[in-house]
Amino acid sequence: MVLDTMQRLTAYLRNRPVELKHIKDSGEKKIVAHFVGDYLPVEIIHAAGAVPLGLVHGGDPEAVEAAHRAILRYLCPFSRAQFGYWVLGEQSYYSLFDLLVAPITCQHLRRAADLYNVHTDVPIFRLGVPQPYDGEQGAQYFSEGLEFLKQRVEELTGNKVTEAKLRESIALYARMRDLLRQISELRKSPRPPITTTEFIKLNHAAHIADPNFMVELLDTLYQELRDKEGPERTGPRILITGPNIALGDYKVLDLIEECGGTVVVEDIAEGVIFYWENVATDGDPMAALVDRYIRRRPVNCSFMRPTMDQHFDFIIKLADDFSVDGIVWYQLRMCETWSIESFFLADRMKARDASLPMLKLDSEYDVADRGPLRTRIETFIETLEGRTLACSKV
Repeated sequence: MVLDTMQRLTAYLRNRPVELKHIKDSGEKKIVAHFVGDYLPVEIIHAAGAVPLGLVHGGDPEAVEAAHRAILRYLCPFSRAQFGYWVLGEQSYYSLFDLLVAPITCQHLRRAADLYNVHTDVPIFRLGVPQPYDGEQGAQYFSEGLEFLKQRVEELTGNKVTEAKLRESIALYARMRDLLRQISELRKSPRPPITTTEFIKLNHAAHIADPNFMVELLDTLYQELRDKEGPERTGPRILITGPNIALGDYKVLDLIEECGGTVVVEDIAEGVIFYWENVATDGDPMAALVDRYIRRRPVNCSFMRPTMDQHFDFIIKLADDFSVDGIVWYQLRMCETWSIESFFLADRMKARDASLPMLKLDSEYDVADRGPLRTRIETFIETLEGRTLACSKV
């Protein structure tokens, strides 16, 4: 049954580009793309009658190379790929949208939006994200930005974002996040019924799929998984954290599993929906969006944080809740702010009474680094296995 549900999702995603092209060509709806990072309230886009489309693809060295005709290598591979896919013209999602929304949380993705400005006729809407975000001034700034976004998508679609429509969209996406959280928590089991690679792929699908379809599929999948156990796993349990895991960038996840580890939970800023906090379904809907997307978010893009302690506390709680033995910090090259922050997390882990070992990995979208990554991951897993064995003898 679970296999049938996952195959159904695969078949749906295979046909999704054709469906979106028909929607665009027929003029049935407008398609509004956005850079992923979970600072854009897609509920507003959906309430305007447009199709939200998260640009979440990555892992392809050809897309990165294609971007080099317009930009130097100083952007991270994911950001370069977001423009490179448009250059190549082979990934249809990148040629279907009527508007691109770029939340300004990452200077690399901001520059990717600039490339669309210079080299395409795609209209760009930049959504400012305040820093610091934990005060009334930041909330007010973000609230005003959302009002401008609402006006922009209303102009694009010709549809008014009414309070009733916005509440419906909020409820729909709240249900999606609830289901993702419920499925995620099944990985607390010693024998998780779903792998983290599979779970992250569900998140990637949620950026692309129709939300009504996705909610129905996630509900079916949760009902099938909740009483199941996966295969017995004796290797170390791993938390993976970092700025980005794109659709197609599963190399590190695969290597951890191949080397005997089990990734049981993730803390990823771009590519994975933040399902631990939801939008309130009562009160003023626009205020509820500001509250969830800014005030109650403990995880943010690196340079947006007023303090790292909030993020580290969240990682430690995840590690405790999911019985983690070690942490893998995975980031792409050129991501300077995350690179700096990784050293502080390592120090924080060492300072704990029961410290968690951490491995930092830097990668390109390049098959050539698979061998060196495997060597480092194998060594890390062996260290964790030795540490676990020593603790069991105490």
